[in-house]
Amino acid sequence: MAILNNQPFINTGLFDDINKTNNQVSSMNIPQAPQAPQAPQVPQIDPMIKRQRYGNMMLALSDVLKGRDPSQGVLQRQQMIAQQQAQAKQQKLIEDYKLKNPETADRIDAIMAGIPESIVTPRIPKTPSSYQEYVLTLPPGEKPTGAGYDAYMLRKQKAGGTVVQLGKEEEEYVKSLAKLGETDITESRKIATTSRELIPRLQTAQILLQNPDFVTGPLTEKFLPLKKLYNDLTGQDQTEVSGQELFQALANYTVPRMRPPGSGATSDFEANLFSTATIGLGKSKESNELLVATMIQQAKRDQKLLKEKEKYFLKNKGNTVGFEQYLEENNLVPPLYQQINLQSQDIGEFYDKGLIRNGEAYIDMTNPNFPKLTVFRIADFD
Repeated sequence: MAILNNQPFINTGLFDDINKTNNQVSSMNIPQAPQAPQAPQVPQIDPMIKRQRYGNMMLALSDVLKGRDPSQGVLQRQQMIAQQQAQAKQQKLIEDYKLKNPETADRIDAIMAGIPESIVTPRIPKTPSSYQEYVLTLPPGEKPTGAGYDAYMLRKQKAGGTVVQLGKEEEEYVKSLAKLGETDITESRKIATTSRELIPRLQTAQILLQNPDFVTGPLTEKFLPLKKLYNDLTGQDQTEVSGQELFQALANYTVPRMRPPGSGATSDFEANLFSTATIGLGKSKESNELLVATMIQQAKRDQKLLKEKEKYFLKNKGNTVGFEQYLEENNLVPPLYQQINLQSQDIGEFYDKGLIRNGEAYIDMTNPNFPKLTVFRIADFD
């Protein structure tokens, strides 16, 4: 800070002395007033680590009070905690990878369970040279099939005029296709068996729903325990209670059987998920009617598809490759729902001819722009 400002009326010599003094003051290293030091930032500690530290302290204190050396126990616990953290980190990495690559989830679970990787990794058979030749003969856009390959080999045999013996590669390839076909048929039979076992129980639930006095819904589900308690206290037997209990039992039976056969036990999460996709006492009556009809029709459709696949399997000498394309090309895909236009078609006549049954779900195509999934009820036409 200057001692005196430069003003025109001040003596020049005096002004020079003042400036000289100012310069001398400015050149001095006068220490500044000390500033309060900033508090160092305390790093945030993971709550889990903090709890582990407290736990270690309490266990060490317990060892001391019991007259034991706490150091050994502390080291053991620290090693155990480090192992748990490493395992948790590895498990999180595995779960993240499974979420990003769901197609590998089952294989990873099997490997983690101790099954050798060579067993769970699918083996893709090597394609023989004759199969590659067959693919080259196909027109653009046409997909190769097992039946097409057999026909190509037969034509090749006839064209040569001699019996063509399959080479080692071709023979191994045919055997691998047959093995895959056997596995496919086995899995399809398991699914069809599960569906077939469900049909009688689903039909029982459908009969209950066809009773106009039978009701379902959220309130029905909530009040069922109270009604059961009332029956026990009064000794009365309300018929709707027994029907609702039966319906609930039938619904519970379907839940674990919605999981693919051979895929392991059903977890609580999966059970809750499956219960939303099947019949239930807490669902509306119309929803239950649509669900039970769809499940029955799907089970019967599975039986038809299995028969067609078994025919294809025998016709193609144990090969099921190209089965889906075969169904589409020959118009053999069984529909899940019938499509009926109520303005141009008499649904009563359908029923008289046995083309539709009571409780069956169908697609109402009266307005083609707004098709509606509905249930056929005889009571609606009485």
